[in-house]
Amino acid sequence: MRSATGAVPSEVDTVIVGAGAAGCVLAARLSQYPDNSVLLLEAGTTTGLEPEATMPGAALGQLFGDAAWPDVTVRQPSLGGRRIALAQGKGLGGGSSINMMAWFHGHPADYDSWHRGGAAGWGYADVARYLTALDEPMKISGPRDVSALPMNFVAAGVELGLPLTEDFNGSQRDGIGLIRGNIDDGRRHSVVLAYLVPALARTNLTVRTGLQVTSILFDGDRAVGVTVSGSQGEQQIRARRAVVLAAGALRTPQLLMLSGIGPAEHLREHGIEVRHDLPGVGRNLQDHPTITPTWPVRDGSFLLNALRPADERAYRLLRRGPLASLHQAGALLRGNNDLLTPDLQFTLALLGLTPERAVLGEPAATCAISLLTPASRGTVTLASADPHAAPVADPAFLTAPSDRERLRAGLRLARDLFATEPLATATGAPLSPSNWTYDGLDRWITANAGTAWNACGTCALGVGPDAVTDPATMRVHGLDGLFVADSSVLPTATRGNIQAPVLMIAERAAERIATATGYAGQNRTRAAGRVLRAAEERGRVPSPRTS
Repeated sequence: MRSATGAVPSEVDTVIVGAGAAGCVLAARLSQYPDNSVLLLEAGTTTGLEPEATMPGAALGQLFGDAAWPDVTVRQPSLGGRRIALAQGKGLGGGSSINMMAWFHGHPADYDSWHRGGAAGWGYADVARYLTALDEPMKISGPRDVSALPMNFVAAGVELGLPLTEDFNGSQRDGIGLIRGNIDDGRRHSVVLAYLVPALARTNLTVRTGLQVTSILFDGDRAVGVTVSGSQGEQQIRARRAVVLAAGALRTPQLLMLSGIGPAEHLREHGIEVRHDLPGVGRNLQDHPTITPTWPVRDGSFLLNALRPADERAYRLLRRGPLASLHQAGALLRGNNDLLTPDLQFTLALLGLTPERAVLGEPAATCAISLLTPASRGTVTLASADPHAAPVADPAFLTAPSDRERLRAGLRLARDLFATEPLATATGAPLSPSNWTYDGLDRWITANAGTAWNACGTCALGVGPDAVTDPATMRVHGLDGLFVADSSVLPTATRGNIQAPVLMIAERAAERIATATGYAGQNRTRAAGRVLRAAEERGRVPSPRTS
């Protein structure tokens, strides 16, 4: 990859803050216009191409290393006062370089609820073709070398009466089946490979890492640049046309508030001059609360046995075996038969896992249970006016009583599944929880619930009093030249891992930003034009492989 260090231009047309999943897509799409100079800024220094980043089976270790911000929540009273790790990607590719690679489009009902809630133009009919078209730049495949336990998991689900799902993004959205992921020939296929690397051949795209944006510069109500901090001190960078925030659900609202945009009273508490009172900034924080019951595996844990130097060497040579995929089987289910759409996600991990995702040193399997439609809502606020201080994240996990009840329903459903053949013979009585009474499960949830690392919602699309981002233009309400396009704009979390929905948002946002900044009427590169024409003939949006 071309070096991401070196001199930083003092002025460009478009500055993108954050080179995570959304930022890489935005950089690739907006640099397709030859006259639009684009600067992509990233605080982290990892490239997403390191051996440990591209090996699917090593993903759990990536969550707490140099490629992630060490974020934790405030103490959660509903979880016994525990603080929960909220791993957020740091470095090129962001979450796409460290996540579990599960590929879920979300449910049509998710997007239709966005449209009804004020995000006009974001219903499923509006976004479906963009979601489908993501399969072109991103390499999506089913798990390879599927072991016996995931097959038993699926077979037991069918025996229990659950629908068999061949593709969770197809016509049968709920049910049980094998999980597809952004994995290409046994290698993680992140947005770095799919979008950024092909775009780096363009002379109008500059990528710089190790630089943290500390404030947004304004001329009146118009964003005109950013201030960055790095090893060489502070520098101001002017943006002639647009500043685009793609720093994620925690740091995008933090940067807005540091720049005087957010709840006025909260900003004054920290001595920050209020530029624009926008109460919704930092509100509406959501995630998928997750619990991790475990069962013994009688014939050995496939991944536990694979964590040996010889198996890693075999992966390096052939990219096959258990390290060539991570989560092989899962389910989207309804904990209550009265529901029309799934509200629970099961993910089978071929390891025994603690709530902190540490690996148990015994043959075991985990059925991670995530609540897909939580009623609880939290906040992101400032710890201080220091831009280097971590944001204060309070997801308010399980503060809505219905969330806890639905997780209890998920536990009971998982117990029934693991008691069904052929899974029952392959496993045994659950290791955790051990007390399945109502009070026992309640205590266990309090002591063990964590997160699926799908934080979103803190700069939500919409038009109401708590909305932050204009759904028609992606501008921050009330300001010019300032756009948001990352997980923070999701009005509500989608059903399933949010990687694909975030990429879809970035694709659509790039079109809107190009229109708002006057580039949409210009010619793209000749190669981009050929891809666009071919894509239009197929009814798909363009591929990023344009250079």
